Amino acid sequence: MAEEKDFAELVDESMNVPDKGKVFKGLVVRIDQDDVFIDFGSKSEGVVPIQEFCNKSGVPDVNIGEEVEVMFDNWANEGLPKLSRIKAEQIRENKRIQDHFDKGELIKAKITQKVKGGVIADVGDKIEIRAFIPGSQIDISPRQDLDSLVGETIEARIIKLAGNDIVLSRRVYLEEEREVLKKETLSRIEAGKEMSGKVVNIINQGVFVDLGGIEGFIPVSELTWGRVAHPGDVLSKDQIIKTIVLRIEEGGKITLSLKDTTPDPWTSVKEKYKPGIQIKGKAVSITDFGVFVELEPGIEGLVHISEITWTKRFRHPKEIVQAGSPVEAVVLDVDSGNRRISLSLKQIEPSPWQLFKENNPQGSRIKGVIKNVTDKGLFVEVEESIVGLVRPDNISWKGKVNPEEAFEKGSEIDVVVLNVDDKNQRIGLGLKQLAADPWEEVQRKYKTGRSSVTGKVKDIKDSGIVIELDEGIEGYIRANELSQEKEQRDAIKHFKVGDEITAQVTGFDKRMRQVNLSKRKYDDWQDKERVSNFISSQGEPAAKLGDVLKEKLKQMNNDEGV
Repeated sequence: MAEEKDFAELVDESMNVPDKGKVFKGLVVRIDQDDVFIDFGSKSEGVVPIQEFCNKSGVPDVNIGEEVEVMFDNWANEGLPKLSRIKAEQIRENKRIQDHFDKGELIKAKITQKVKGGVIADVGDKIEIRAFIPGSQIDISPRQDLDSLVGETIEARIIKLAGNDIVLSRRVYLEEEREVLKKETLSRIEAGKEMSGKVVNIINQGVFVDLGGIEGFIPVSELTWGRVAHPGDVLSKDQIIKTIVLRIEEGGKITLSLKDTTPDPWTSVKEKYKPGIQIKGKAVSITDFGVFVELEPGIEGLVHISEITWTKRFRHPKEIVQAGSPVEAVVLDVDSGNRRISLSLKQIEPSPWQLFKENNPQGSRIKGVIKNVTDKGLFVEVEESIVGLVRPDNISWKGKVNPEEAFEKGSEIDVVVLNVDDKNQRIGLGLKQLAADPWEEVQRKYKTGRSSVTGKVKDIKDSGIVIELDEGIEGYIRANELSQEKEQRDAIKHFKVGDEITAQVTGFDKRMRQVNLSKRKYDDWQDKERVSNFISSQGEPAAKLGDVLKEKLKQMNNDEGV
């Protein structure tokens, strides 16, 4: 064995071959299909497999006349020195990587694949040198999109080097760079200043922005002047934006505003949206109490539930208006101080009560359907969803009627329009007005002091008796008008309900719609009539007696005056 070794050394010396493992330079003199032949000053050319000259794309990258670094590896079967370019490059790469590690310098790394816990990167110059980058060391914030990094070339710092075990960290480098930027940023940041930054994270509550080594936060309320469903609808990750610094708190917390980089749209609201004008907008939110309408970015108005429709009934506004749909509305009121605009959808069209009032003036006779009957009266639908009220005292000229006893729901009836309050959406109707008011006929028919009427006792009170007359009109006889007797206190006791009484008309109580009557005066008149008739029947001989009776009648009249 020793003899063979000595012989090999003798051969090496005779061929002028460098020691194994030593890197030296040679000149490419010939290239065939499988090998590259190199003149390195020996008596024989060295041979290198051509695949060792393939670049990282797998394509041979070598030319005749090119000087290359190689290392003596062994003897080939043909007796030629077998050289290795890869081993020579490996030695050179190891030295370069070691220098970067010792000096703490950054090294370029091309990410080639994603593996469990991180990625594999190639840090070699001409040959592939594999290194591992843990997922936590790729960026300052954890990244979930490691697949997207494949093919990217980054700069990183070697944090572990043990033979072929190379571990890199980009995060360490970024944090160092970030600290430098942070100091520079803090030296110039102040409240009210405009700062540029990059969106680094988006959450439901807002957006984090990298201002340069330090992060600021934009609350969702500071993204736009208008409504924001989610911050991601306004900004996207890695987007470069301008912001305004609102405040810097102890501990370094920085609050930013994106909307303050644009003018506040509410400053010109009063000039643009005057009450009464019609506007177009988009329904952006539907609530139990109404609909929010976006008039322009940052400007919203509210259509209260009472201003959605004139007559259509609904349980929730979403039955009428859908979020995202275009709407037309009328401006009712603008309160720019409190950032409120009141709108109306229904007032785009004329009020149906106003139209009803124009088409059906007071006294109009119309048809309707009874929708409901209560002790308050009859609720009558006179047009679709337009309901008027017939109060109990407007049902009959005879007095109040219990509607629940006299009418049925669903019946069609004729009514007269009494009044229309279009502002309060109320219509007064009447049934009794379909016929002439008998009270007016009574006043024409009966003459005070000259007419007498007969009726039945309807009610007896301490103060007098109510008489029901033929025409449905009530008469009233006070207690002191019941009898000719001076002691009239007990006269009322002589009457009962249903008794027929004839009395003289003494006047009219328009407020109570009653005919004032007097039985006493009627009886007096009857007495006078009897005396007058008696005198007429006696002729001339009774002239003296007539004078006596006339005197007596005169005295009776004087008594009445008293």
